Amino acid sequence: MNLFFIFFYLFISYIFCFENPLISIFINVNNSNNYLEQCLDTLIKQSLKKIEIILIKEESNEYDMKILKKYLLNNKIIILNKLSSQSDYDFLNFVNGKYLGIIELKDFIDNNIFENLYEFSENKDIDIVSYNYYLFWEKKKKKDKLKNLKFIFNQFFKSKIFSSDLLILPSIWTGIYKKNFFLKNKLKNFLILNTISKKTYFFNKLFCNIEFFINNNISINSIYDKKNIKFLFNHKEFYEIEKIFKNNKIKNEKYYNTYKILVLLWNLNRIDKKKEFIQFLFKEIYIILKTDNYFHNKFSESEKRFLYNLKNYGEKITTEIYLSKYIKNNPKISIIMPIFNSEEFITECLNSLIKQTFKNFEVICINDGSIDNSLTILKEFEKKDERIHIFSQNNTGAGIARNVGMEKSKGEYLLFLDSDDIFEDIMLEELYAKIKQNDNEIVICNSQNFIVKENKKIFYRKNYLISDKILKIKSFSSKDIKKDFFNLFIWWPWDKLFKKIYIEKLGIKFQNLRSTNDLYFTASAVIVAKKISFLDKILIKHRTGINTSIENSREKSWDNFYYALKKLKYFIQEKNLYIRFHQDFINYVVSFSLWQLNTLKGNSFYSLYQNLKNKWLKEFEVTKYEKSFFYNNKNYKRINYILQSDLVYNNRKKIKYSLIEKIKKFFLL
Repeated sequence: MNLFFIFFYLFISYIFCFENPLISIFINVNNSNNYLEQCLDTLIKQSLKKIEIILIKEESNEYDMKILKKYLLNNKIIILNKLSSQSDYDFLNFVNGKYLGIIELKDFIDNNIFENLYEFSENKDIDIVSYNYYLFWEKKKKKDKLKNLKFIFNQFFKSKIFSSDLLILPSIWTGIYKKNFFLKNKLKNFLILNTISKKTYFFNKLFCNIEFFINNNISINSIYDKKNIKFLFNHKEFYEIEKIFKNNKIKNEKYYNTYKILVLLWNLNRIDKKKEFIQFLFKEIYIILKTDNYFHNKFSESEKRFLYNLKNYGEKITTEIYLSKYIKNNPKISIIMPIFNSEEFITECLNSLIKQTFKNFEVICINDGSIDNSLTILKEFEKKDERIHIFSQNNTGAGIARNVGMEKSKGEYLLFLDSDDIFEDIMLEELYAKIKQNDNEIVICNSQNFIVKENKKIFYRKNYLISDKILKIKSFSSKDIKKDFFNLFIWWPWDKLFKKIYIEKLGIKFQNLRSTNDLYFTASAVIVAKKISFLDKILIKHRTGINTSIENSREKSWDNFYYALKKLKYFIQEKNLYIRFHQDFINYVVSFSLWQLNTLKGNSFYSLYQNLKNKWLKEFEVTKYEKSFFYNNKNYKRINYILQSDLVYNNRKKIKYSLIEKIKKFFLL
């Protein structure tokens, strides 16, 4: 017998034999992907017995048809063939229930849900009762309640007030509706909503006609399977929604703006990851953000941060950041990390990079002759994350290792990090957005030092206190720093993101020095850059107090800073900048020399003291100027003390001399 006649026969039998149902539940059957049977079972088992289940059959595969035959004899179920000539209003004519319910094929529900909804609606005489739901992640087998739904439960709302409490996602399948409400307001399109945007449009049209609405804290379970979602984003729907608001004389722009942002953000992970789609979506949000006319408290912390970045950096940069997690072959940022005997810290360091919200980067690990377990740990990370690349060499120092990393890099931007530091999850996202904002050549962020004592991290000292004048400038250069340029920043490279093409054109590299190999590279790059931005956020946590670090063993390379200063001076002269910066540079020579001296003891202290006194201070023209030339009066006095005092060093007594205290007296031993 023809299947159509079977359906027709069962339908006629149903009309004449079955008592009028209280709720008619619609389901679109369209290639169900194995969910159909589970969904129907949960409906048949409902505690509310007076229901009818109307299956709208479109394109169905053989599996679906096999399942449908199994349920043909159940008098609760009607199967209707959806024909292109049938209008949506025709389907309402088949509804026998007082209420309509709409269920998606991949959902399954609690046994008493429709009984609860019906009783609730009847007692309160409500047009719509909506409920919450859970997401089941098909692959992860994980159950998540949607925490971002800003629901106020069991309260009445007059829809045309449109307060912020009524901001809910446009899901037509999370509630029951009075049939008369549909007929009275001539609402159509509720059964052919094959795209999210159409559902959004219909949802708003529906809500603009409600007399009373209530949101009930009942839950449905919805399977979310990204693979099987077909989504078409049609921005014109929002223009239609605007018309609905205007036609219904709803003037709450703040509500509409917030609602629009929520829906667009919700759709973000569902649309095709094409740049033009994403950028358009972000532009729509950006237009609203500029007005600041929306409910800020309706967004999670991560959403607020996203909106903040979008407002500050615009839709183009934000699109690049968002799409970074889908691009694998062309990294935007190359992170270069020299590694020498870092087994104690490297795991925490690399984990903090893997967690970055900005995903489009590579990590070039230069194993600089480690003799501990560092290389083994690195190889484990390389297996887990294809963005991590290892290159091994004999121990030549961090400077040469960084140069090798630059040669291997593929990114547009360079970031030189230390293997014992840790990083905020948003570090790369913030740095990338900032450097792209005004096509900067360098971005510098703030950092904070920490030390580990008794397995606890103790954080102290923010490294930069930058004047408000500099912070207010989107992009600055060394010309904007009127005084003491070299003491504005610390000349390590790990808190600075560099534009690679700028560094290549400049032709600078790190020096082959055991310590202070970064001064020449970093200060040279900054002093000639035309566009620099400072990001006053602590994005890096810098580990201190490591006994084996170069920082704490300068006595082995006590003279390296001299060679760094010498090369930096030559670079400044070569760029015709020395006349402009000579006073700043000489003052930096003084402060940096005193700092170096204070970190030393024993023979290295004596050697540096003698070289400063007899050669280097004169070579750097420190002795040429009077007191008024120097920015720091105490430093001037300390340098003069060195120039005027003899120091005899007795190797039998290794005394550490401090030049920081005001009282300076060197003993004749």
